[in-house]
Amino acid sequence: MVASWLGEIMDEITIAYILFILAVLPLVIWIFQMLFFALAWYTCRRHLYHPKTAGDVKGDLPGVSIIKPLMGVDPFLEGNLESHFTLQYPNLELLLCVQDERDPVIELVHKLQTRFPDVDCQLFVGGKPGVTNPMVHNMAPAYERAKHDLVWVSTSRIRASTAILLDLVASVQSDPRVAICHQLPYMMNDGVGGIAATVEKLAFGCNMGRNYLALNRLGTHVFTGMSYLVRKSYLDEVGGLAHYGCYLAEDYFLSQALHSRGYELVLSAFPAQQMVAASSIAGYKDRMVRWWRLRLNMMPLVTLLLEPLTECVPLGAYISWAVYYLFDVNPYLVFAVHFVLWISLDYHQLRLIQNSPLPFRFPNFLAAWCLRELLNAFVYVEGLLNPRRVRWGKNTYRVTLGGHTTLVTTAPVLPL
Repeated sequence: MVASWLGEIMDEITIAYILFILAVLPLVIWIFQMLFFALAWYTCRRHLYHPKTAGDVKGDLPGVSIIKPLMGVDPFLEGNLESHFTLQYPNLELLLCVQDERDPVIELVHKLQTRFPDVDCQLFVGGKPGVTNPMVHNMAPAYERAKHDLVWVSTSRIRASTAILLDLVASVQSDPRVAICHQLPYMMNDGVGGIAATVEKLAFGCNMGRNYLALNRLGTHVFTGMSYLVRKSYLDEVGGLAHYGCYLAEDYFLSQALHSRGYELVLSAFPAQQMVAASSIAGYKDRMVRWWRLRLNMMPLVTLLLEPLTECVPLGAYISWAVYYLFDVNPYLVFAVHFVLWISLDYHQLRLIQNSPLPFRFPNFLAAWCLRELLNAFVYVEGLLNPRRVRWGKNTYRVTLGGHTTLVTTAPVLPL
């Protein structure tokens, strides 16, 4: 039917050229994805877990202000917080941010302050009026009161270590052009959370990890605000943290502003040590929908057209048709080879990022990998149904093209 319709408006030669271009395109994308795998593996072997140390810093170690936004308590939170109180660093302040004065996390903070009285720790309750992004709203007062130029934004799920902090500091101090040292997003809660936690580990360590590592190796502006060390003086040059509170994706816009000003973003040698006790498939799906809608409004063409073709199944289906059209090779065989190869590459990459034995066997990996691929379809469909609305916590926001955000309602909804 389509061919007959094309035949009515185009001659056969034009149709042949169009089909040829459509068949060559997935081959090019597939080759680039294989190159991305190679770059990700190279970065894992040459950069990850090869940290800088205090010896790489010229002169004395500079002071660091750690800002940690908190909300609620889970079984891993005390360990995450304690890891910041026990950092072995000569000049450090810990700025903990809580939105609600009734939050039970305040009791945990007071408990740790009592256990570690020598740690310079302040608790900030509330936020900065007029800031839409809830996390920026919560962190802004602490950011403005920070007494050191180096500020480590470490979200509640992040577990710290002295080695990580030294690597972040040395990486930023290595060159005055460096504004940010950030960590690869990753999930480290090994053996906890069941299939949902495994899906989250795969999401960060496979597709997202491949693109994050490869694009950073190529010097492209790729950054997430899960855990990063920033020069406060440089960020203040482009408006400061609160300035980007009109976006839900504040990390993207503040890093873009720094990057466009000529400053550099470098990758830490350590993936983020994200520790989460409770995971659920529904929670994972909702978070992916939220992130997908944000990307859609910031980069619509990339998100709609190119992003699906970095995933195994859509690209596999496309490449199978292309190889059949160009070379008359059985498309089912092509898809099977592509599928097995991609899974094998993902599994090996995950092991490289983990840098230790995986907490599950290959059959568990395979089940979680297939479930994540299936969930991608639900994420795309749900994301398209209402692309301007984003739910985060109890709030609902409206996001316009370009990423600007306005609060729609604070009516209670299911937490994401």
